[in-house]
Amino acid sequence: MPAGKKKSSSVAHSFEEAAEELEVITRRLEEDPGSLAGLLEDFERGQALLSYCQNTLKSARKRLDLVEAKLQTDMTEDESDNSSKSGDDTHDDDVRLF
Repeated sequence: MPAGKKKSSSVAHSFEEAAEELEVITRRLEEDPGSLAGLLEDFERGQALLSYCQNTLKSARKRLDLVEAKLQTDMTEDESDNSSKSGDDTHDDDVRLF
């Protein structure tokens, strides 16, 4: 097994750890690829880490989209409430004038 390789079977505890390990694997492959068996292990581990990172980013994007949509909905509702209230005030003012 190449030096510095994590023996953990889990992909990672966090996105940051996965990205860091992926960088280590990439550097190791660039500098000293080692044996074929080591290359295959690194490749498989790298693919698992990459998939984990991509899924984590997709999940984060979905959460951000939901938050953004909620903010847009809230802003639209606030604008609608304000315009209907100001419209009522104008109507009341017109009635008061007559």
